[in-house]
Amino acid sequence: MRILVGNIPLPSNRFLVDLNAAIAQNHELTHDHRRFWNREGDFDVVHLHFPEYLTNEVQQAYFDDALDDQMFSDIEARMAYWSARSKIVFTRHVLLPHLATTNPRWEQLYEMVYRYAHGIVHFAQPSIDEFNSRYSDTAFVHGPPQHVIVPHQNYCSLPNVISRVEARNQLGIPKEARVMLVFGAVRNDAERALILNTFQNIDDKNKFLLISRWREKLYHVSWIRLKYWLRDLTRLYYRLHPRFRLNYSFVEDNHTQLYLNAADVLFIPRLKVLNSGNITLGMTFGKVVVGPDWLDVGHLLRETGNVVFDPERPATAAKAMERGFNLASDSTLGKQNQELALSQWSAGQCADLYANFFRVLTTSSIRS
Repeated sequence: MRILVGNIPLPSNRFLVDLNAAIAQNHELTHDHRRFWNREGDFDVVHLHFPEYLTNEVQQAYFDDALDDQMFSDIEARMAYWSARSKIVFTRHVLLPHLATTNPRWEQLYEMVYRYAHGIVHFAQPSIDEFNSRYSDTAFVHGPPQHVIVPHQNYCSLPNVISRVEARNQLGIPKEARVMLVFGAVRNDAERALILNTFQNIDDKNKFLLISRWREKLYHVSWIRLKYWLRDLTRLYYRLHPRFRLNYSFVEDNHTQLYLNAADVLFIPRLKVLNSGNITLGMTFGKVVVGPDWLDVGHLLRETGNVVFDPERPATAAKAMERGFNLASDSTLGKQNQELALSQWSAGQCADLYANFFRVLTTSSIRS
């Protein structure tokens, strides 16, 4: 089977890197956004992930929130071209782009590209239900797309050789601390407030907050030098605080194990979000995971016995974290999480599910 992955390279996205490598073990996979855009080659399947990352130009329009009519039309022309010659498959990661959820133009783009899809891959059933509701009135070019659930594959490709003791020693975390980890980007001020308020309200004298990529808030002062002096002063406060360890930049793959192995509970600081790879990340490293009871995130956390909070009532997150700490102390759930992630969610197993879905679509009599 010949497969074209039509997005720009995203080397920091382990999901894409590992999945593409696993599929390529048994199929001819080409990851080339230029061939997609230039309409070159003959492929059985065109696999897409994020419409905002189809090309570097589309990505820049996303960053600038500047999707104009010409670019919209150009994207639709490519979708029409490929859907007439190949099966278009989307993996649905998000409801809408993270940085453009308030601009209706991006919502229109998502609906447009889905109109040309033959198949949609989801991580859990709530995503299918939400998709069917959201696009109930959409005029799909090839009829309603087929749907399949494929788990988010595990992160066993990441190094995991550092012990809990070593990780805490390197990060300067006391051995008796009960560590709440926030891993990945904090996207907005609401998530920032959720993290701080949750941690503040946890009733545990040994609580400790570890954050891999903190979102700073600069003071609103006109003098630039003072603005950054105050930022540095705030950083110094957190650096000296005995219950905080904050990092401010992207964590490389080989250092991910430091944060995960030092932690007791992985906290997902989102409110209303479709998916989170941090569920699988935490479970791969044998951690208890706490997150919002919303769509796929809530479904997967409840299904695996992990802990949820009510995103309509963010104050419930502190009690959820306390329960997470108690479950982590027992260690049973963490071991069960890791066993599930390693035994059932390998990249190879998930790649086979993708390939089976591709095969179903390509053997379908519906081509136009």
